[in-house]
Amino acid sequence: MSLSQAKILMTGLAKMLGVPGDVMGDDGMCTVTLEQPWMPPVHIVYIDSDNSMLFFAEIGILETERETGILKELMQRQYLFSETNGVTASLSGDNNMLTAQFKFSLAELTENDLAFHLNNFAREVARMRILVYGEDLGAEAEQADSSADAAAVVQENFLAI
Repeated sequence: MSLSQAKILMTGLAKMLGVPGDVMGDDGMCTVTLEQPWMPPVHIVYIDSDNSMLFFAEIGILETERETGILKELMQRQYLFSETNGVTASLSGDNNMLTAQFKFSLAELTENDLAFHLNNFAREVARMRILVYGEDLGAEAEQADSSADAAAVVQENFLAI
C-alpha cells in the first residue's frame, strides 16, 4: 500500500461518516474531531516505512496527586491488552501529558476495518478521559454534560465527527 491508497481508504471512511472530500493531506496526516466536545481530536498518520497507520490522542495532563492510581489502573487494563483492544498509553516526560496511541498494519485493510479500529480507539480514549477527569469532564469541555455523553460513548458505537 502507498500513501495514495491510504488516502483512498481515509476518503472512503470519511464518505461513510458523511464527510465528503479528501481528508488526508499529502503529508499522510489528518485529524478527526469527534462530536462530543469533551473528546480530544484523534490524529491519524500514515507511516510509509512499514505500511501502517497510527492513531494518536492527547488525554490530558496527569495531576501529581492522582498519577500513581491512574497509571496503575491503566497498566492493569493493558495487561496482555485484555481491556484496551491494543490501544496503548504513554506519558510525556516534558509535561506529564497522558496520550493514547494505536498502530496497525494497512495490509488488506478495508474502509470497514478502518472504521472498526477508529471506533475501538475512540472508545478507549473515552475510557481514559473518564479515568483521568471523572466528573470534571464537563469543565474540560466547556461545561458539556459529561455524565450522559460519557456513558453513551463507552457503551455504544459512535463515530460522529
